[in-house]
Amino acid sequence: MICPRHDELSAYIDQALAPREHARFEQHLQGCPVCQRQLTALQALRHDLHALPSPTLGFDLASRLEGRLQRPPRRRQRPWPALWGGPGWIPAGLAAGLALVSGVWLGSLLLAGGSAATAPRAAMVRVFDPVPPGGLCAAAELCRLPKGMP
Repeated sequence: MICPRHDELSAYIDQALAPREHARFEQHLQGCPVCQRQLTALQALRHDLHALPSPTLGFDLASRLEGRLQRPPRRRQRPWPALWGGPGWIPAGLAAGLALVSGVWLGSLLLAGGSAATAPRAAMVRVFDPVPPGGLCAAAELCRLPKGMP
């Protein structure tokens, strides 16, 4: 058997081991001088700790702590109105509003009438084509171009 750990030795002294482990540990102790020395040292330490006097405080600590423990916890007041949901939602709301406004603005630019003034703007949309402007197209069917167009 492998020598038990320090906490297992302490559990043996405190009679906290299961009966099967207690018997196995006693059998190991008979043949292991290292564990016997450690067990003797732990028993001496336990005896010395029990021999120490109990300190007296001179005041009733329980009554002092009892007043602190019975106080209800303070509730935090929210500085923001409940309708807004607090300061954590303000940046998210601003970002969503900005995204909505910019989407409407970009949509209005793309859907503006077909006048000559908007022709350069419509050409900018060709960047999103499968083959961007200036790119080479292998076949007209792949690039969605009618046949005969360059």
